Amino acid sequence: MNRKFIILSGVTGMGILLLTGCYGDLSGKREEETSVTDSGKAVSGVAEPEMDPFVLAEEKREEVIEDAGQTEPGQREDAEQEEKPEQNESETKTGDVPEAAPQLPAVGGEPADFVPDGWELWDSVELDFNEDGIPDYVGVLQAVRTDEDGDQIFQLEYPRILFAIASDGTAGYRLDFQDVNVIRTRDEGGVYGDPYLPLTAEGTSFTTHTYGGSAWRWSEDYTYTYREGNWWLLSSEATYGYGDYVTDYEKNDWESGVGIRKERSSDWGPMEENFGQIENGDWDLVGYDLEYEVPLDKQMTLEQAGKRWWLAPERVTDWEVKEKVFAADVAFPEEMTKLPGEAYIEYCDEERALYIFHSGSDTGRECYYLVMYGLQDKVLSVLAEGDSPIAYPKFYDGKIYYTSDIVENITYRTEENGKETTAEEEETVGIRLSRMEPDGTGKEVIFEYRYLETVPEILEDRIPYVAMLYEISGGEIVAEIYAGNGPHPFYRMKTDGSGLERIGQVPK
Repeated sequence: MNRKFIILSGVTGMGILLLTGCYGDLSGKREEETSVTDSGKAVSGVAEPEMDPFVLAEEKREEVIEDAGQTEPGQREDAEQEEKPEQNESETKTGDVPEAAPQLPAVGGEPADFVPDGWELWDSVELDFNEDGIPDYVGVLQAVRTDEDGDQIFQLEYPRILFAIASDGTAGYRLDFQDVNVIRTRDEGGVYGDPYLPLTAEGTSFTTHTYGGSAWRWSEDYTYTYREGNWWLLSSEATYGYGDYVTDYEKNDWESGVGIRKERSSDWGPMEENFGQIENGDWDLVGYDLEYEVPLDKQMTLEQAGKRWWLAPERVTDWEVKEKVFAADVAFPEEMTKLPGEAYIEYCDEERALYIFHSGSDTGRECYYLVMYGLQDKVLSVLAEGDSPIAYPKFYDGKIYYTSDIVENITYRTEENGKETTAEEEETVGIRLSRMEPDGTGKEVIFEYRYLETVPEILEDRIPYVAMLYEISGGEIVAEIYAGNGPHPFYRMKTDGSGLERIGQVPK
C-alpha cells in the first residue's frame, strides 16, 4: 500500500465534512470506510396502532439522549469490543448493494399513515413550516424487523428516511419530501456506535445532529429552513478532534455567504503542549493555530446537499454501466476498468461520481486512473492516467480537479556490511494540483509544491511523505500541504491557480 496513504489515513482531519462537493469534503477519515455496528441495547418495537407514533418517537429521543449523556467518551468503544461477539448476525450488512427505500404515501389522515410496514418512526419534531397555524412534522424512519422470538432486528442494508409532512387544511397531511441521503445509519458512526442524535426545530427550520468516531471524534450539525415551497440548507457546523479537544472546526452560513475555518495541530507534540494549558476543561484557552474565512457558493436545497454528501454513494442501488468512454490520451484495456460499485467514491453530486482506480503491479503496468461515472446517463469515462498516485478528485464550475504525486529517483547515502554506499529509490518529492475538462481534455497544472526546491545529488535523510488536501468554494481554492512532521502550510488561490498567497501554517 502506498506509504503516503497509510500516513494520511490518520491525519486528514476533517477532509470529508466540508461542503465543497460531496456534502462535505472536510473530514475524510478513512477509518470510517470500515464501520462497526452499534451493539448497544435495541429500542422498543414499532408502535401499536393505538399509540401515537410521534409520542413513541419522543420516548426514543429521550432514550438516545440518556444513552449519549451517561456514556463517557472512550468507554463505549470498549463496551463495543466486549459485546461484539454476541452481536446478532442480522445487524451486519449481507451485501454491498443497499436496499431501496419505499416510497411514502402522498397523503394521510394522520402521521401514522406515513410509516410503511416493516419501518418505525425513529425520531420526529413538531413545527409549523408552512405557517398555517397547524402543526407539521419532520421525522426519521428506520427499517426494522422482528425475529422468531419477537425481538427487533435492525435492517442495516436500508438507509434511514428523513421526511416531512404538512397539514393540508382538511384535518389531514400531505408528504412534503422524503430523502435517504441526509441521515447517517446505525453503522456509519465508527467504533462509537450509532451516531444519531435527536432532531431539533425552531420556527420554520430543523437541525440534524450526529456524533461519532473512536478516540478521534467528529460532530455534524446541519440546519435546513423552509422557504417558498422548498427546503434549503441554511447553515452547518462540524468538528473533528481527539476526544473533546477540537483540532478542526468548520462553520458555514449560506445566508451571509461566509464559511469559517479554524485549525489546530493534530500532531502529538503540539497537542501535548496544549493539554498542559487546559483549565477546567476549557479547550478554547489554547486558541487555534490558524483561522480564516472562505466565500461560499450559492445556497443548496436539501436534495442537492444530500446528493453531494460523501456518503450518498452508499445509498445508490444501481451502478449499471451502459457505455465506457476513454479520453484520447488514456491507453487502458476496457475489460480492466474498475466499476463504480466496486470502488470507493471520492466525490459525488447530482449528476456524477468520481473515483480513482489503481491497476496494480500484477497487471504488467502499474498505473492510476481517474474515472467519472454519470449517474443519469450511466456512462463510465476514464479521463486521466498516471504512473504516480492520483487523488482527491472534485468537480467544480465545469472542471475536474485532482492531485498527483511528483515522483523522482532519489539517491540516498546508506551503509551496507559496514561500508558506506548509495542506493537509488523512487520517492514522492512533491504534489501537483491539476484540472481538466469533463471529457479529459485541457489538462493543466495550476499549483505545484515541492518539498525541496533543489534536490541534492545525494541525500543523507529520507524525504518525508508529501500530500495535499484542498477545498474549493466561492471561486477560490484553499490547499493544505502535509510535509512530514513539520508545519503544514496553507495556500489560497483562484481556481485557475492565480493570486497565490500563503495564509498561514499549522502549528503556527
